Amino acid sequence: MAVDLNLILLVVELMLLVPTLLLLVLGRRETEGRQSLLKQMASTAKMVSRQEYFNSVQFGMQNATKSIAGSVTGSPPQTQEQRDQVNGIVEQIRRAKVRNITVQYLLPKSQDRIAVASKYRAAEAEVKFHPGLVVSDIRYMIIDSKYAVLGLPSAAGDNEPTREGYLIPSEGLAQVLLQQFQEKWAQATKYEDYLQEVLFEIKSHDPNVSNRLLSQQLEVPESDVSKMLSVERTLNPNLTK
Repeated sequence: MAVDLNLILLVVELMLLVPTLLLLVLGRRETEGRQSLLKQMASTAKMVSRQEYFNSVQFGMQNATKSIAGSVTGSPPQTQEQRDQVNGIVEQIRRAKVRNITVQYLLPKSQDRIAVASKYRAAEAEVKFHPGLVVSDIRYMIIDSKYAVLGLPSAAGDNEPTREGYLIPSEGLAQVLLQQFQEKWAQATKYEDYLQEVLFEIKSHDPNVSNRLLSQQLEVPESDVSKMLSVERTLNPNLTK
């Protein structure tokens, strides 16, 4: 009789074990699904915030009547969305210049920012590089000295693309940012001078590198490379062609 009771208890335990295991599996799947959903929601929220920032930038540029001054990261675009955003700004720069609006951009003095700077320069914006912007976690644009567009990354000091943006119609804030911009602008290096500096540095280590390869690596027009090197070659006749 004792044997039969143990057998019955064992069968009952096995019967209870099966639904317990099923509940554990379902609970794990639910947790994984919840985490995946949260990640998708966070990604969507970031995308919307970033798009709103660039919408604010383009809206401000479209409505500018006198001047546009921006201090931005100039990070090379990694996705098609980011490339479209850079191209959209380039188009707005061209349209602003047609309206005789002064367009100035400050970028961090870093070699990987030359590619975006080249696009802005080709659209006839004035572009300079400042080493102090490398560690800056705020991006801003001042429109007509009256409006400010602020952009913030997802974390302080982060070098990622802008995640959130704000268009603020405050002349006081615009003047504060404009003063900071003008101070850095006076200290900054012109696009042409920095490109020449980088090219000369590369050439000093590899004199035989071709202009085409330099153009591809830096993502700037080959004509810019040739022009800068021709000036450098005038100053340094020993530089290899």
